[in-house]
Amino acid sequence: AMEDNLLCPFHYFGISEVVSLDDKTLQATKLTDDEFNQLTSDERVRHVIEQSEYYGYSGDRVRGLIFCSRVKECEELSRKFNTLGYRTIALSGSDSEEKRQKAFERLAMDEADTTEEMQPLDYIFSRDILNEGVDIVEVNQVIMLRPTQSPIVFIQQLGRGLRKAPGKEYVVILDFIGNYNNNFM
Repeated sequence: AMEDNLLCPFHYFGISEVVSLDDKTLQATKLTDDEFNQLTSDERVRHVIEQSEYYGYSGDRVRGLIFCSRVKECEELSRKFNTLGYRTIALSGSDSEEKRQKAFERLAMDEADTTEEMQPLDYIFSRDILNEGVDIVEVNQVIMLRPTQSPIVFIQQLGRGLRKAPGKEYVVILDFIGNYNNNFM
């Protein structure tokens, strides 16, 4: 599909992580408070933001997806990003289809279409629900904070940004976990 120019080109960057947790711990069902605090630390938030700003995006503003290891991590990172002036939301399987669709519309919308009732989003934080079946062509940045051993999940996450859209020349993929090592990229 890339060779036939059916998908958007991507710029893929593997980025050093500030969290010292291994993949096994990141994928564990339960984390200690200390481990969770590392995932949501101010230092990690600053690092993710600095790298996302440094590597940028194609288009008029960022429209990003951030894949996390757990729902609680999504919620806390979204809260911290919002505190720093970003417009984000955390979505999980427990959210209604209506809430998800509204978030997708907000991510895709233009600044000029802002209303009192509906403002654009910069990022959607997610655990699992955006792996497949979602087509937000405007996505211009994908951030991977979740390790996966599954090449299928990896390609699905990567693919969320590969749709072509007007004004989008490429998508930026930021891999903080080293998923490219696990999936033969």
